Amino acid sequence: MNEQELRQQIDMFFKGELSDTEEQGLRDYLATHEVPEDFIQEKRIILSLIPDRSVHIPDHLEEKLSSYIDRLPDKKRQILFSRNWKWISGIAAGIILAISTGLYVYRQPSSKRLSDQEIYACAEAQRALILVSQKLNKGTNQWQQAQKEIIETNRIVNKHLKYK
Repeated sequence: MNEQELRQQIDMFFKGELSDTEEQGLRDYLATHEVPEDFIQEKRIILSLIPDRSVHIPDHLEEKLSSYIDRLPDKKRQILFSRNWKWISGIAAGIILAISTGLYVYRQPSSKRLSDQEIYACAEAQRALILVSQKLNKGTNQWQQAQKEIIETNRIVNKHLKYK
């Protein structure tokens, strides 16, 4: 089969215009022959869509499967157990959530009201910290100014020493 005939058969397959025997012939050809790279995707699709008729199904397979299915245990008990398990676990989760929420609320410290003397002490401490902060900033500014003056003095001294 040349490329043109193969393209025509593949197009007819995708349009649904091939008979069962023609589809099986196309499948057999694609399964046993190499195809150009243009047809590799189509080959994979067709081989996956058309079943291989050469598969042998043993005799009495249907009867064996039916008897096997009849011997399987009843699934109702398993489904009932699964439903009960979901129901019980949901109730347990709700109880745990309620207990943990209650403990969280119960263990929260109550908001304590400060006395006037404690409020006054807090205000004085805050003022003292502000004063310390201001003095520290003033001292830092003076230290930075002194550092600038030392640098300037060193520059002047170095300038005069270099000229001598």
